[in-house]
Amino acid sequence: MDNRKPTAAMRRRHNLITAWRGVEDGPLMDLPTLRVGDLATQIMAKAGMANRVKLEDILAAWQEIVGSFLFKLTRPDTFERGILTVRLIQPTAHHALMQEKVKILKRLQEKLPAAKIKDVRFRHG
Repeated sequence: MDNRKPTAAMRRRHNLITAWRGVEDGPLMDLPTLRVGDLATQIMAKAGMANRVKLEDILAAWQEIVGSFLFKLTRPDTFERGILTVRLIQPTAHHALMQEKVKILKRLQEKLPAAKIKDVRFRHG
């Protein structure tokens, strides 16, 4: 990060600020400001969280696997330690999903191999 140099846009900004403040020669910052989005990705990578599967990816795969009818009655809630917890609003959906749990788990593992899903648990609520 020490090798960053001021860009043309930074020089222009510096000239505008010095003109606005009425200062002849203000110091030109050697390090440009960084965007929060850039910093967030760097921090996530350093923390080892960059390779984690997003719940949005699981949600999209879930909708494709269970179909639109069961998707309306269920939602993936949490994904921790390889266990996907799915919330249900009807006991009949729980029964239907328990009957197909092995197939659903296999298809989730095929669709999201990076997630390393070990189990799917269903909860009412």
